[in-house]
Amino acid sequence: MILTIHIDNRVITLAAQRSDSIAASARIGADPLCTADQYAACIRQLLSSAGIDTDALQGAVISSVVPKLTPALSQAAMRLTHGKKPLFVGAGIKTGLNLRLDSVSTVGSDFICNAVAALSQWEPPLVILNLVNATTFSAIDQNRVLTGRSILPGVQSALEHLCESSAQLPEVSLSPSAPLLGRSTADAIRSGALYGTISMVEGMLARYREALGGGDIPIIATGDAAPWIAKHFPGMHFCEHLLLDGLRILYFKNTAGSKS
Repeated sequence: MILTIHIDNRVITLAAQRSDSIAASARIGADPLCTADQYAACIRQLLSSAGIDTDALQGAVISSVVPKLTPALSQAAMRLTHGKKPLFVGAGIKTGLNLRLDSVSTVGSDFICNAVAALSQWEPPLVILNLVNATTFSAIDQNRVLTGRSILPGVQSALEHLCESSAQLPEVSLSPSAPLLGRSTADAIRSGALYGTISMVEGMLARYREALGGGDIPIIATGDAAPWIAKHFPGMHFCEHLLLDGLRILYFKNTAGSKS
């Protein structure tokens, strides 16, 4: 069994995984003041509460888009895997993915993990829609090449910025059942956030399909807001743990460790 960790700006997503499935997963807040010992204790407690014996962890793999948090989580992972150094998603790792981008070194590890996982389940060409702090689109052509991406403000981030920058607007949360025609200011904001995002996704996907040659191209959605958006697009594939799946695949692709 292995430990997979993804470090984002707000949330750290982790899982104990077998060679072919997730045994338990959890999310904790990203705190730059936490020490390695605190992270290790928190992860151990979360996994233990899910019935996972951390002594069974044979290794770890880490994906990070927040470099300043990486050392503490790396040390925490080593404490939980009997001192074994974790594998990092980055330069030098074998992915099986070709990148046709101007600056390969700047591609986030989350893009890589999602692409690897998507290609393990669907035939290209395909589009990956990731709805987290930012909303991102990734295009993978028929030759399994990551040909380009688009990065937009995330729906929750945009909503928070709107409410913070306009003193008379109330703070509201995103609602999957927001009315299209909002009768109150709060519902009007929810309507704009939900249906504005849906319209944006619809338009971007049309452009991406055209760029990839048209036709019935698989669209894989992941991220916190994905369940709310995906239900408005028949045929869109929602994959909750796409990134964690990618981390697992990359670990076993790059190590000769036991697949338990």
